[in-house]
Amino acid sequence: MPSTNTATAPLAVQRIRLELLLQKTGAVRILSPIPFATPLAVLFHLDGPPGHPLLWLGLFYVVIFVTYLQRRRLEARGSIQDHEMASVLRGRVRDILLLGSMWGSAAWLLGAYQSADALVLTAVFIMGAISLGSAIVSTHRQTIAAFSIPAAFGLISASVWHGGLVGWILAVCMTLFLVMTLKWTFQQADLLEQSLTVRFEKEDLARRLEQQVELVENANREKSRFLASASHDLRQPLHAISLFTSVLERSRFDPESTQTITRLSQSVRMLNQSLDTMLDVSRLDAGAVQPILKPLKVHELFMSLNHTFAASAENRNLQIRFRSPGDLVVLSDVQLLTRLLGNLIDNAIKYTRTGGVLVAARSGAAAGGDGRICFEVVDTGIGIASEHQQRVFDEFFQLDNPQRDRAAGLGIGLSIVKRLSTLLDHPMAMSSRPQRGTRFRVWVPQAAGQTPEQAKPSETDCVPAAHAAKNLPQQVLVIDDEPTSREAMALLLSAHGCTAHTAGDLEQAQRLLARNPIEAVVSDVRLPGERNGVDFLLALRRTSPHLRTLLVTGETAPQRIAEIRSSGLPFLHKPVRAEQLIEALAR
Repeated sequence: MPSTNTATAPLAVQRIRLELLLQKTGAVRILSPIPFATPLAVLFHLDGPPGHPLLWLGLFYVVIFVTYLQRRRLEARGSIQDHEMASVLRGRVRDILLLGSMWGSAAWLLGAYQSADALVLTAVFIMGAISLGSAIVSTHRQTIAAFSIPAAFGLISASVWHGGLVGWILAVCMTLFLVMTLKWTFQQADLLEQSLTVRFEKEDLARRLEQQVELVENANREKSRFLASASHDLRQPLHAISLFTSVLERSRFDPESTQTITRLSQSVRMLNQSLDTMLDVSRLDAGAVQPILKPLKVHELFMSLNHTFAASAENRNLQIRFRSPGDLVVLSDVQLLTRLLGNLIDNAIKYTRTGGVLVAARSGAAAGGDGRICFEVVDTGIGIASEHQQRVFDEFFQLDNPQRDRAAGLGIGLSIVKRLSTLLDHPMAMSSRPQRGTRFRVWVPQAAGQTPEQAKPSETDCVPAAHAAKNLPQQVLVIDDEPTSREAMALLLSAHGCTAHTAGDLEQAQRLLARNPIEAVVSDVRLPGERNGVDFLLALRRTSPHLRTLLVTGETAPQRIAEIRSSGLPFLHKPVRAEQLIEALAR
């Protein structure tokens, strides 16, 4: 691509210069010398030295007429092709040379060389013609030279022929005038060529930059689609593995087997967390996450974060403290701000070996005094060297983890923090010293005079286990086109005392609904046939409102998730944890 643009740029410059020349030397302008040449010839004919003024004027008219016809013929041809530009330019140079030669022959055919007065008068006309003509044809050096040199040469030679003081002075002055005119008009022609070249180089650079930006955006979209697709495809088997593992955990085995099953369950949860992280990246890059800004009490936010991370800090023998003066209220998206601060806290815990983590909220002068609350996450960890402080926000970049230990995460946490900071318009800053620790600051608008929204349970919030077991439906229909997923879910439900009926398509599901006293239906979204799980469950709600319905999906595409949410059906993302499924069915 670059080589093509580089090759076509000079051609584009040539075209514009030629078009400008043709515009400045149009058919009407070709006739413009006639009002100047005619009175000069008549004046010499009536009162001048012996010569041939009428012959010169006749030849001048012939040249003008021939040039005019050629220009009209060129206009009638229409647009000029690339391969014709050189010949067209040569034709214009030839016409301009003839016109310059006619002005150069004036000093001889008019007989001006015989009289000093006649030479001076002729010089005035020719100098005027050179000044005007060279300015008109100043698009190319060859057109300037074709007109100016022959026009001036005739007068210079006639002055030298005349001799005497006047003749030599006039010849020298005319030579200096020609040199200065050529120098000035050549500069104009070069400046025009350079300006056009720079223009096209900039346009070419802009095109290439636009192409590169488009390539990067396409690559980013492809990456997001790949992450979403890979996440969906991996969630299907992981969903079955997770449920099978939950069934094993409820069974009785010898201590060694029990320990193996526990380790398997931990590995499954770690893999699930990795997939959730990749899904977050793809959703943020695809613009599927839109913040809903509402007042939020900082105290409640800190209690939630403390509940989430206290055990993790304790397992590493670290202290974690939350400090917030008074009843601070911020304006933000509850879920997104929780995720942003949670990622910072999680990162601080992972990279701190001794000491602890402080999470604080500051207001007033300590926060900058501009109506914002400053959240700080401070750790006593390994710190970040100055050369790495920008790279830590890149995807998959990790410090002090050369073995790529999965327990330390994927290296995506801070890249999600950066995306969330931009999305929420919450500025962020970082300061760090190696072996001393790191401080992250996030500024969030303070909500003044607004009632904070109470925290609402999310789709993964827990209900009491006893309540869940008591309210489980006894007859459950499971619809999933993946045999392993159907079997895993049926085994899990059976382990909790339910009778599970499984169907691989909607036709089989309809038969089971007709034959059995089904109390709840759990369905995947993607099913064989034209209808999907969303359409089927919505139809069931209309015809059998007493049935409990639940969607279980591995969908990650933002548009599909939005459609599922808009349906109003409760849903869970694959891989579903056993407790999630039981709690959702018990509601």
